[in-house]
Amino acid sequence: MKRISGFMGSFIGCLLLAGMLLLTGCGGQGTGDAAGGSGGQDAKAAEAKAGGLTVKVLDVGQGDAILIQTGSQIILVDTGDDKYYEDGKKGKVNNQLFDELQKANVKAIDKLILTHAHADHIGKAAQVIEKYGVKELVYNGIPSTNKYFVNALKAAKAQGTKQVKAKAGDVLDFGNGVTYEVFSPTAQQVKADTAAIKAGEKPDINNQSLVGRLSLGSFAMLLTGDAESPVEKQMAASYGSKLQCQILKSGHHGSKSSSSKELLQAVKPEAVVISAGANNQYGHPHDVTLNKYKKQGIKNIYRTDLNGTVTIASDGKGYSISCGK
Repeated sequence: MKRISGFMGSFIGCLLLAGMLLLTGCGGQGTGDAAGGSGGQDAKAAEAKAGGLTVKVLDVGQGDAILIQTGSQIILVDTGDDKYYEDGKKGKVNNQLFDELQKANVKAIDKLILTHAHADHIGKAAQVIEKYGVKELVYNGIPSTNKYFVNALKAAKAQGTKQVKAKAGDVLDFGNGVTYEVFSPTAQQVKADTAAIKAGEKPDINNQSLVGRLSLGSFAMLLTGDAESPVEKQMAASYGSKLQCQILKSGHHGSKSSSSKELLQAVKPEAVVISAGANNQYGHPHDVTLNKYKKQGIKNIYRTDLNGTVTIASDGKGYSISCGK
């Protein structure tokens, strides 16, 4: 894994990436409270502290999978897709998730969080439950006929995995002082969408995404699933500055549907991480989204399609960011 920190890291990164990659770099560090700010804390200090937090936005192609390690628990948020949908790989089985988990030396998983019932987020869920003996399966409680979702619930039942239905207001304990506060969906949305599905309607699945603030001390990262602008604006209006985080996981793979002005102004991120597959058929991340980040003054943008797995480490005060390539 390569690490390039500070000014020289950014300079070298720009030289290497050039052209279309000027908005993207690898390596960084920061300190300060959840409202933002950057400082001179050594980039390695966060990783050296015992009981710290490590978050890996895994390179799994066109999809999402985020590995969280707290020292006492291992949590996986989403699992990526079961197959590839990128040019040149369409239809082939995608096992990048398992390759990445092996690199991270993961032997067992305490919690598996499924943000919403789309294949690019839960395509490997049943296999993960069977392979890693997941203790708790966390999801939004909204029913779905998606085959990967159905298979995940079947695998959980067969393995004796505890099922937890999470909604806005819930706070999950990830151990060693790390918490995950859920901001969406609300109980009202869960009830309304469940009723709509039973009535044969098709509510927007992206906007059912579990959105939560992962935090340790004064460090925080917002995990967004595929939540789009309507939900983002609702959260900004409801929670305001409580959404502030140093790191934002870009909603919906950097799609123009997400990263609204309201959300960005509430979160005030120092850095953004985008999970997307190289040459994906959706054109993610969209240029309009990258321009939103630029206008917001966000200079540190990381992309799994360009940077590989992106690792954020924090001791609850400062943080460091490094990339797989």
